[in-house]
Amino acid sequence: LGMPYSRRRYRFLVLLCNCLVTFGSYYCFDMPGVLQAQFQGNLSCSEEQNAKNATVLNGGGGCETPSGLGLTPSQYNLLYAVYAWGNVVLVIPFGYLMDKIGNRVSVMLFSSFCMLGSLLFALSIRLRGSTRSMLALMLAGRVLFGCGNVSLIIVQFRIVTFWFREKELAMAFGVTIAFSRLGSVLNFLCTESFEHRFGLEATLWAGVCLNCMHFISTACTVGQMDQRGLQQLGVYAGLRHEAKSVNITDIRRFKLTYWMLVLATVFFYSTVFPFIAN
Repeated sequence: LGMPYSRRRYRFLVLLCNCLVTFGSYYCFDMPGVLQAQFQGNLSCSEEQNAKNATVLNGGGGCETPSGLGLTPSQYNLLYAVYAWGNVVLVIPFGYLMDKIGNRVSVMLFSSFCMLGSLLFALSIRLRGSTRSMLALMLAGRVLFGCGNVSLIIVQFRIVTFWFREKELAMAFGVTIAFSRLGSVLNFLCTESFEHRFGLEATLWAGVCLNCMHFISTACTVGQMDQRGLQQLGVYAGLRHEAKSVNITDIRRFKLTYWMLVLATVFFYSTVFPFIAN
């Protein structure tokens, strides 16, 4: 990168903080997958029976008292559908926005989206007496959370691709993704036990707290560190000038190789996430 050794070490500190940015959001993203029984109630009941008894939380076993929120399978799947569709519609405009406002503002903005989305999702449990109102607030939270989480991943990769080049780039990407997915792993290992001990509402609020902690401790930190490092290298002003010349019509310049990678990613996600959602 053409920088002094002390500054080359600085980028590994940036990488460490950058890795932790999406740990909390990945933990919260897969919570509905772990707590499916609690969200849907007694799965042996019909959709009509679950909908009829949706006001009962943590009741007994049979169809008369479902043990969860009483969402139907189609309502439950909407929690993942709106997350995905929000990304489809907004991720390109948000990517354009990132080029304009820079990494520091972007990482704080989209981290706050994740925090607010998880907050709305946790608050929705308070409306469990009305399935329609509860579901509406849940979906609003998931849309906001999805827009923040996927955009936050893009910001992570923007930071990595500047500070690491050539043979180190794949390593940096791997470390970043591994730390993010560690949040998902811990969710699948710990959330169900936590819910059995403290209840569904406390479990969702724990996810909110985790997102808040990561917003304060890592998102703000990595954004500030990235900007400070760019200023020390004397490239910050140049990057800001380049950002002003970005045009959304530049998408036409992407090569066939890029679109093939996009298609491969689409097929990959379409085979993996249906198993998580169901």
